[in-house]
Amino acid sequence: MTNLERRYRALLKVLPGWYREDREEEMVGLFLVERTDELDLEHSWPGWGETGAMLALAIRTRFAASGAPERAVRLGEVARWLAVLGLLLGLKNVVHVIYSEIVVRASGEVVAPQWNAVLANFSPVVVIALLLRGHRTWAKVVAGAAFVPWLVNAVTDVGPAGALSVLWQLPVLVAFVALCLGFHREAPTPRVGPMLWWCGGAVLVGAAELLAWQVYPVVLPVVLLAVRVLAYVRGEVALGRALSLLALWLLPDVVVTYLRLPPELRGYVLVAAALVGVSAAAPVRRASVLRSRLP
Repeated sequence: MTNLERRYRALLKVLPGWYREDREEEMVGLFLVERTDELDLEHSWPGWGETGAMLALAIRTRFAASGAPERAVRLGEVARWLAVLGLLLGLKNVVHVIYSEIVVRASGEVVAPQWNAVLANFSPVVVIALLLRGHRTWAKVVAGAAFVPWLVNAVTDVGPAGALSVLWQLPVLVAFVALCLGFHREAPTPRVGPMLWWCGGAVLVGAAELLAWQVYPVVLPVVLLAVRVLAYVRGEVALGRALSLLALWLLPDVVVTYLRLPPELRGYVLVAAALVGVSAAAPVRRASVLRSRLP
């Protein structure tokens, strides 16, 4: 075995075992079919293009949409649901941003728009629209660009404020990673009708938090637990797993909220933490992968 073949086989280890069992020899043969020079075979390495293509294939096979073992398909469904839920969480926050802008404008205060904040706050709307049209790559670009201002602030501010910012953005960051992993070129496109219903629900949750501002820390955990119970009853395995992971990543946000609120409202945050904890730890029924499709 030449050094180049050994390096190609090492690169193929990023692929899942079930895929390598069927395709490894064929793929290595294709890689080496035109590499006949002895010096090349001993000292060359896989190219950047081949490495990138292999990493993309590893994502598509480990977070599969079809044509893969049930575990890989379910993992892909969980990642896509987690991405969608994170976008819905951002859409809920858009309601708060719009309300804050209305209040500021109504007070007569003139504030110049900060475009980095506009991009960060309204990016979920753009990303959802791009996903519905099947533009997965652009959806990832927009979602990633929205993180740049926050990332710069988190790196430059190493104090308590920066740490709290990291905890607050953690659910959205996890959703962005899930978006990159789950929505590859073979992933299904969310259906417009059901997705609009989910978006409408996210807007209603944001409005409910504004209307019930005295107990707003409890609103989202109550809705999260209700959807979690519904997913369990209907046997929506991937949705249930995604909701559990989202609840887990929301716990740091609950801590940040607790630290920021006045003492008289902190009791509601403790209730919210308990509800989020139940959502994270609740069991998931075993059911068919086909029962957990995207909206």
